[in-house]
Amino acid sequence: MASIYITGASGRLGSAVFPKVHAIPLVLYPSGLKNEIVTDFSEGELKKILNDAKIIIHIAGSVDTFDRKKLQNGNVELTRKIVQAAPKNSRIIFASSISVYGKQLNENPANENTVAMPDSDYSKTKLEAEKLVAQHPDHVILRIGTVYGPQFSDYQKILSKIKKGKMKIVGNGENHVPFVHADDVAEVFKKAVEKGSGTYVVTGEALTQNEIYKIAANALQVEPPGKHVSIALTMFMAGLGEFWYKLTGKRPSLSKEHISVLAYDRVFDCSKAKKELGFKPRTLKKGIEEIVSTLGSQL
Repeated sequence: MASIYITGASGRLGSAVFPKVHAIPLVLYPSGLKNEIVTDFSEGELKKILNDAKIIIHIAGSVDTFDRKKLQNGNVELTRKIVQAAPKNSRIIFASSISVYGKQLNENPANENTVAMPDSDYSKTKLEAEKLVAQHPDHVILRIGTVYGPQFSDYQKILSKIKKGKMKIVGNGENHVPFVHADDVAEVFKKAVEKGSGTYVVTGEALTQNEIYKIAANALQVEPPGKHVSIALTMFMAGLGEFWYKLTGKRPSLSKEHISVLAYDRVFDCSKAKKELGFKPRTLKKGIEEIVSTLGSQL
């Protein structure tokens, strides 16, 4: 009997996708997931495991923007093994990223036909992985926006800063930030099991940094951030943190990738995903209010 398999089911996005797709998780170490298969992810083992695969949902990868080798192994080499092990008549659904377009888009809004211009190690490895997946006869590539949800501790920290009046606006705050809720992305994976083909952009509504902070502040019943910090200064500070990490191994709390998410103006056209995969992103207002309600006293 043909099966559905999933990688990355214990991760932050994977944990939202896994309950919706009734798949068999492939894991490197035992994690307690139902029906999980522990594997070393070698091509030989993957070929044995995936020999009856109908659908392969590939979410696992590296987001360690401080380590080029981990990005290459986690995003490119692992994807290569998955694609090579996948039966020819199977379907691969791959979690990619809008980062492949770069921080400054060739056109705004961007869509699936916009030229990808990756400008970081992370984005370059995601685009390289996309090209591997595209070689498989039946595939769906999801270029996902900046995912948020209560399981993402990064946003818990931001909300806590807003509540305490310590959050600063990067730049003038009029840039659009492409957030998308984890549960809305999970629904797209569910739909992609049965339909769709090729590449899809999956992001939420286009609101500015200022608008997002106001929504969060209202939900927290505090004043929105009013102080600004320049993009150049934040990039410089992040660069120092990354340099210090290379010397000491002490991971900084802020990276250039984090700043690019907040500081650059990026709007995307998701009409293809809405039409073909039934993508229905919730409003940021609803999503942020849900997170604030869920986290409550933790903020």
